[in-house]
Amino acid sequence: MAELKNEFAWSKSRDETFRTCPRQYYLQYYGSWGGWEATAPERVRQLYVLKQLKTRPVWAGERVHECIEHSLKNLSRGIAVLSPDRIIEVTLSRMRDDYRSSQQGTYWKKPKSCALFEHEYGVRVPRERWAQTADDVRECLHNFYTSELFAQLRAVPREDWLQIEELDKFALDGIRVWAKIDCSFRQGAAVRIYDWKTGRSLAEQNTLQLVCYTLYAQAKWGTAVENVLPAEFYLLVNRTQEYRVRAADIDDAKQYIRASVADMRSLLADVPGNEPLAETAFEKTDNVRSCLRCNFVGPCRPELVVQLRREEPEPPTEAGDH
Repeated sequence: MAELKNEFAWSKSRDETFRTCPRQYYLQYYGSWGGWEATAPERVRQLYVLKQLKTRPVWAGERVHECIEHSLKNLSRGIAVLSPDRIIEVTLSRMRDDYRSSQQGTYWKKPKSCALFEHEYGVRVPRERWAQTADDVRECLHNFYTSELFAQLRAVPREDWLQIEELDKFALDGIRVWAKIDCSFRQGAAVRIYDWKTGRSLAEQNTLQLVCYTLYAQAKWGTAVENVLPAEFYLLVNRTQEYRVRAADIDDAKQYIRASVADMRSLLADVPGNEPLAETAFEKTDNVRSCLRCNFVGPCRPELVVQLRREEPEPPTEAGDH
């Protein structure tokens, strides 16, 4: 088996991590690399396991995404979809198994099993908040499977489906850019792209992410910008927001990505080889609130773990892209 190489590729989540804390960025993308190997040094293995941690909202969001992905892939193959009640029952049962596995610390032996941030750092979460997480998942799935959009998706011809939760990348000035579209299909000359949101609040227009999807559609399927129709479905509040990406948005996003890549590469000792400078070259943030939400707070800022055990931090409400 060929040795895996840590190759550089830009993504919105990578950029967000870099902007939040360069040290977190180093640990996430470089310090933890190779931690899956049986011969990995102890610290590398530790960082690799911690990298897999998910907060309650992110975990819930991932399970909702996976459930919808399974249903849509069945639809695209002409396979019948379970009833909403049965889908919800199966998903919540899996989450109960996740919870027990994480609580027992199974992820330290099996890093790809569920690993909850709250369990790793002993965060005190009242039972009613765990129950609320389950209620939110139930509501998200109910809203999706009873929505007008899902009825429309049922009618999409099999040949018009494009991608469902498929991680892929496109090139921008020779830079690899990751894209993972939740749902996409053709509608005449247009390509419709949907992004599922599971948070409680409506975010401001996420232009950068939507432009990346548009650039991907342009590169992958040759779709003209004006024919790419992106939308976000806020499942918990049962609301869809549609957008039109403008030519100016394309130019702005390209400039932003180029600048972001330049900043990241400024901390590389070997750009072609994607070899970073020493860990100490990646500064730690002075924003304690960010530290309290970071998977690496234990090894990086151990003095803050006591504070974590006294109060639950305000975690991100959505899973990032890849």
